[in-house]
Amino acid sequence: MEEIHYLPIPIFILDAKLNIIESSSSGTKMMKGSSFLDMIEEESSTKFSRYFHRHSTGMLEINMKSATESGMPDLHDVYFQFVENKHKFFVAVISKAQNYSDISKKLDRIQKQLWNPNQEESYQKQLHPSSFHLDSAAGQIRKQEIDIQAAIHQLKQLHAEIEDLPAARHLAEQCMRIEETLKNNIKL
Repeated sequence: MEEIHYLPIPIFILDAKLNIIESSSSGTKMMKGSSFLDMIEEESSTKFSRYFHRHSTGMLEINMKSATESGMPDLHDVYFQFVENKHKFFVAVISKAQNYSDISKKLDRIQKQLWNPNQEESYQKQLHPSSFHLDSAAGQIRKQEIDIQAAIHQLKQLHAEIEDLPAARHLAEQCMRIEETLKNNIKL
């Protein structure tokens, strides 16, 4: 079945023991051995094996061993179908790395907005009583509170998006720490 080699996504044909019989060229790049389980991170391999052998078709979200030097596992959706008359599994692997990249960029942008040391200095200058009237200072403080509340709202949305993703737990924890810091800043 030469045609599988030309498919633009990682596709694998597996036997009943999950040995790789054939793969697309992008699938071959992901291979870490002769078994499909060799590509799956240890914590996900048990989950995968149990689900895979109980269902003839489905989708499962698992961590795959990284193809990069980072060594961090990559989250993937694995779609599979068992074809009984051929006694083979047909498997497609779709990376979720782009989703993590987008979330990470959003989190970085929020952190830069919050921890900009120049911004803190400008806030101090704005609050100095000799530079403007107290009414103006109260308005600036209220604007900063609104900005902090908006940042908290963005963090809550980001946290909700990433909390169910196993590989992003550290990002979710970071969101919660930033949220607590912001809440404390409002109280000051």
